[in-house]
Amino acid sequence: MSPHFGLMDESKMSKVDALQMRFRLHWRCGVKRIRENKTAIGLAILYDALLSAMRWYILTNLPQELGDNADEKLENERFVFFLLRRAGMLNSSFDLKFIVEIVDRALLEEDVSCDQEKVMAQLQQFLTRIGALPFAEAELPPEVPAAS
Repeated sequence: MSPHFGLMDESKMSKVDALQMRFRLHWRCGVKRIRENKTAIGLAILYDALLSAMRWYILTNLPQELGDNADEKLENERFVFFLLRRAGMLNSSFDLKFIVEIVDRALLEEDVSCDQEKVMAQLQQFLTRIGALPFAEAELPPEVPAAS
């Protein structure tokens, strides 16, 4: 079940607000899973959080770069990465290839515990740079047991 299931109604939110809330809910849940030693699912959720934060950043700071078919373009990960690289936000300080590789390895049930701290540090640094972190977790809706 999705970390945001039952905690937000995207149809009643702007796209920007929905992406920001999705990021925050997924970040909270992904970090919790990592702490519970559920690395594979935690990293997968954090990757989704990353994509939501990237899309939020683009809609907030680079909407003119989307042009026609904005929603379709936002769903294309490669286009999202392209826009963030062109804007100078995805640079050599953030190793996206490494993040994707570790998430893939975790989902294949390989042991990635030795890389987990590096992944978290990279995510936190990047998400702070784009303004997605920090946020007040107390402002989020309480977790629903079925969604946590």
